[in-house]
Amino acid sequence: MATSHTRRITRKELRQPDRFQVATEQALEFYQSHKNLVFAAIGGLVLIGIIILGWQLFKERQNTAAAHEFTNATELYQSEKYREALPAFEKVQAYRWSLYAGLAHLYTANSHIALGELDKALSSAQRAVTASRPNTLYRQLALMTLANAAEQKNDCRQAIESYNEAQKIAAAQQAEALLGKARCLEKTGDTAGALTAYKEYVKDQPGSLMSAKVAELESVKAVPARPAAPVAK
Repeated sequence: MATSHTRRITRKELRQPDRFQVATEQALEFYQSHKNLVFAAIGGLVLIGIIILGWQLFKERQNTAAAHEFTNATELYQSEKYREALPAFEKVQAYRWSLYAGLAHLYTANSHIALGELDKALSSAQRAVTASRPNTLYRQLALMTLANAAEQKNDCRQAIESYNEAQKIAAAQQAEALLGKARCLEKTGDTAGALTAYKEYVKDQPGSLMSAKVAELESVKAVPARPAAPVAK
């Protein structure tokens, strides 16, 4: 039968401190030697915690106050009291760290469009774009508003650029952005570009009335250009 051999611990080994004891003693020695540094580090961590908590409380208060002002402003907007809504939305924008400040820029732009103030609408819409995060529905809505104002001002170059950026975002207004781009391309006389855009729209929207527009542009494109009349000598 196999016998097991156990190793005896010597008295010398028993007198040696264990690892936990060594680590504890080293920590105490470090603390005694670097008291000021330790207290400074603890104080720094506490200060950071206080700053983070204060910032969160500040943002929460901003959101609460902005939400109240935003509700009042949107009620005026929905009642088509656009002139009265403008200063109400400006109050919301004052809470620049709130979730509602960016939306206030968007509503301000649409209020200016409704009032026919297109230059102001373009400025507010651009601020709404800047305040939004990339590839979000809010960014798309801001771009659509910017494009709408530019199109109404007959600035087709800017309108096409904004519609094109809005189309790249996979959100609710993607098809409308494509249609707006097609419409503006047609206005600039770019029949080929407009036809391509309309065809893409019809492909994504089966049964759309824009099928008639595709047929119309195809017939225009098929008509050969008339030769110039000879100049009389």
